[in-house]
Amino acid sequence: MIIENQNYMIRSGNSNNIYWEQGVYPDWTALNAFRHFPDQQIGTGVEPHYHDNDEMWLFTAGRGEVWLDDQRFEITPNTLVYTPMGVVHRFQMFTGYENNAIVTRLERQKRPTHILVEESGPPVPTVPGFIVPGERNTGPIPNRGSRCPLSEWRAVTFDPDSEIDETPLTCNEHWLVVGGTINLTVDGAEFELSNEDLAMLKAGAVRKIHSTEGVRAILARE
Repeated sequence: MIIENQNYMIRSGNSNNIYWEQGVYPDWTALNAFRHFPDQQIGTGVEPHYHDNDEMWLFTAGRGEVWLDDQRFEITPNTLVYTPMGVVHRFQMFTGYENNAIVTRLERQKRPTHILVEESGPPVPTVPGFIVPGERNTGPIPNRGSRCPLSEWRAVTFDPDSEIDETPLTCNEHWLVVGGTINLTVDGAEFELSNEDLAMLKAGAVRKIHSTEGVRAILARE
């Protein structure tokens, strides 16, 4: 299911499995994919690589370590990792884990893949990457610089019978439901979002969120 108008796009979980395909999300957002990866196995990770776009990870469960170029950082639950175009990155997990990923549109040679230094040579840098440790990732991203596409990205938990009041949005706002069900009203239209459904909302849209049960969601603001 895909529902779209000038102020929002709603994608059901089974229609939100793209990552590198271009032109699928609205042109008013900087994002080109927003995915959830639950129940990942202990000991897994990814090899050192870089991209022709920016990538962000949000580890909502698990522990491990991540490298941005030659810098090592610890991964704890709710850790945000920003890897801009031109940064070689990899991670290795020591426990089972849950991850979320966002990418921007392809640039430069527009290669839709992991690019390896040993095959394609080193990347041309843009800006440094950074992480926000899990315990500090509770609001807007501090010192995100000029290139990071998001001002905020974190896990949100709704208690039963909780609500976010109706309000016009001052920035693009996106919700990915990863457990439970929320009722979303946007510009007067009502939607029920459940596991891995995605709502992309444009700045200026009027939205309200209500939940009758406990819900886990991933919030991204541009």
